[in-house]
Parts: sequence; structure tokens; C-alpha cells
Amino acid sequence: MSKYLILGASSGIGRAVAEELAAEGHTLILASSNESRLTSVKDSLCSPDTHTVSVFDAREPESLNRVYDQAVNDGVKLDGVVYSVGTVLVTPLRTLKKEDIDSVFGINFDTFLIAASLFAKKKYSSGGSFVAVSAANAHYPQKCMSVYAASKGAIEAAVKTLALEMSEQNKRINAVIPGATETAMIKDIPREQLDSIVSKQLNGLLSPEDIADVICFLLSDKSRSITGRSIFADGGLLGQ
Repeated sequence: MSKYLILGASSGIGRAVAEELAAEGHTLILASSNESRLTSVKDSLCSPDTHTVSVFDAREPESLNRVYDQAVNDGVKLDGVVYSVGTVLVTPLRTLKKEDIDSVFGINFDTFLIAASLFAKKKYSSGGSFVAVSAANAHYPQKCMSVYAASKGAIEAAVKTLALEMSEQNKRINAVIPGATETAMIKDIPREQLDSIVSKQLNGLLSPEDIADVICFLLSDKSRSITGRSIFADGGLLGQ
């Protein structure tokens, strides 16, 4: 069995990934900013005593160093990492502030890059797969979500370049592009706008488990031929 670090494991897609991996018998390090929710997730998983909880703040990328150190303090390196951390911003261009841009990019992109750079270190992994969560907004833009879309597009652009470096270390990196998914984040999207998106997805509103299935595939050796790619899991969002 493998060992995986899930960044953003306390809810939504990250939690669904944790549930699926735990059911397969893997060892997990569950990380987010909410320790009580992480503990609740850990206690609900299969073989809870084999998993650990680690707290970090995505607004402070340096806090990831402690998470990675804790992840391998038993002498066993990581086989994969999931970056399922994100924040959404819905605001008209006329009210956009520099601090808004910095906040969204800091969490969605900057900390993702730091997480990927740590996975690339031999200290933490000898090989394996890194999977990041992007968003369909980067391809099918929605009004007043320019910063969010740009931050997710940045992840996908970086994945292509990072794959070139990671391949030299027997490591892969990919992104998953979900469509509208039933997570806490969608509460920040105006209802009319959300309904419009969902109506264009052939399979309707997605569940976190739908996305988790794709992420777990990309973590596994079944996807060993795939790296540097962004995989659509958008429920058939084929156009506007």
C-alpha cells in the first residue's frame, strides 16, 4: 500500500479522496487549517489509527515544510500528494483590489507551487504522483470570476513545465478540471450563475466523489502514461 498527503482533506473533494484512498488500504496524512474537522474526517475513515492529522495555513506556504517533515518522520516517504486547497472570489472588475488578487493567487497558486516543489525533493519522495485541482472556469469563464479563473489557469500552465523536471525523478504531476461540484465553495457563487453552469453540464451537478475517482486514478500506476496534463472531469460541460 502507498502513503499519500492530502492537502485540503477536511471537506469537499479532498475529503472524498481521503475516503476512497483509505478504503483501498493506503496510509494518509490529512492536512488543512481546521484541526477539529480533520480529526473528525480521520476518525470516520477505514483504519483511522493508520492515518495522521497535520495543520497548515494555505496563506502561509512556509507552514508546508512542517507538514512534509511530519509526513515522513516515520522513515517512509510519500508516494503522492493531492492539492485540493482553494478559494473563490466573485467580484466585478470595478471593485477588484490588489489584496484580493494576492489572496486568491496566494492560496490557489503560490502554495500549490511550494507543495509541488517539496514533493520534488528526495527527502520527501522517491517517486510517485502529484495531483492538483483546477477548475472549468479557466476554460469556460464566468462573469466576475477573472482572478479565480486566472489562478486555476496558472496551475495548468505550471503543471506542463513541472512535469519536465519531475519526470527526471520518476515523478508525475497532473491537474484535474472539475465542473460545478457540490462543495462548500459553490455557496460563494450567485445562485443564478451556478444554475446556468449546471444546466450546461450533461451530467448535471457533480459530487466530490466524482472528482475523487479521477484524482485517485491519476495517483495510481494505472495512469503511469499520463503526466503534464490537465484532465477534464466537468460532467460534459462542452460549451457555453
